[in-house]
Amino acid sequence: MFVDKGLSPLQISILLMVWAGTSFILEVPSGVIADKYSRKTILVLSQLVRIVGYMFWVLMPNFLGFLIGFILWGIKSAFTSGTLESFIFDELKARNLESEYAKILGRLQSLGYLAILFSGIGASLSVNYGYGTVLWISIISLIISTLAVYLIPGTRAIASTEETQYFALLRKGLDISLKNVSILQIIIFVSLAQALFGALDEYWSIFANEAGLIKSGLGIFFALYGLVQVVATAIAYKFEKRSDAFFQFLFLVNGLLLLVASYFYKVPFLALLLLLSFLFKLVDVVMQSRLQHQVREESVRATITSVKGFFVELAVMGLYLVMGLVSKYYGYQKAFISIGYIICLIGITYLALSATRALRGQAKAG
Repeated sequence: MFVDKGLSPLQISILLMVWAGTSFILEVPSGVIADKYSRKTILVLSQLVRIVGYMFWVLMPNFLGFLIGFILWGIKSAFTSGTLESFIFDELKARNLESEYAKILGRLQSLGYLAILFSGIGASLSVNYGYGTVLWISIISLIISTLAVYLIPGTRAIASTEETQYFALLRKGLDISLKNVSILQIIIFVSLAQALFGALDEYWSIFANEAGLIKSGLGIFFALYGLVQVVATAIAYKFEKRSDAFFQFLFLVNGLLLLVASYFYKVPFLALLLLLSFLFKLVDVVMQSRLQHQVREESVRATITSVKGFFVELAVMGLYLVMGLVSKYYGYQKAFISIGYIICLIGITYLALSATRALRGQAKAG
């Protein structure tokens, strides 16, 4: 849509950077607010903000309109990322079911990607009637999701947060996140993974288009994209006992998949992007579950989760900057290849560090 409206590669990257930047600025404060006030109310209001953002896209389909829409979407993203995860965990904790968090989170995401599957099919059919039609259908879906959250009964408030001052709570969450080595390591790894894989998918439609896929085929591609992630999120909990090195290896494999797909840059190699998305969701669900289980302070759970989101947005802005600059001067294909090399380098570094720690552990044991 952005390409067809005449936006340049750099303008598209600027839009995505503003989107990420808005979330980056608001990520931690939003987590603090979610720890102090009703998480259900915050989720409802956030969706309404996103609806207004889509309305700007319908009424002002130009750079300025897209920019305003992304700012509002960034506000919504910041106020729902840690809030939703913490909302789910708290409800499970109240029922002594927190051990089921990874399974429930996986099923929740499976439903989300199942929705992507059907929306992809719907987009493939409706895009022939114009982007406005697709956006109006999207707005209707957001209204339905807002009502769904509003109708959830029995939201439990965390009483202890009502007495905590804003900056005191923020300082506590940051202190725990940055000084607890286990939490910090998970935050950094998840941040890199979500930035390099979860954010890069904003460019998949451009990748597919330049690879030669017709416009109506983009919807089918994203339907398949949703399908593989439905499967991945549904079975991710089965990998919970795998070592950190296993997920670091998957990180490296994804870099190699992106390199091969970008090098050949043809429609058949879009299948590698689907496999990449499948492996990423395995990493994402399990590592997010490990983060939640590492948090001992219930009153700052959303704050710590949002600290993770804070680092994610920082990495995302770096990704979009690289994509924008490289694609402007060398084209999108070279930009994808560059990101592939970066992912491989990070994956190799992580595996080397893990091997070094393992050797040191054996030496001490000896």
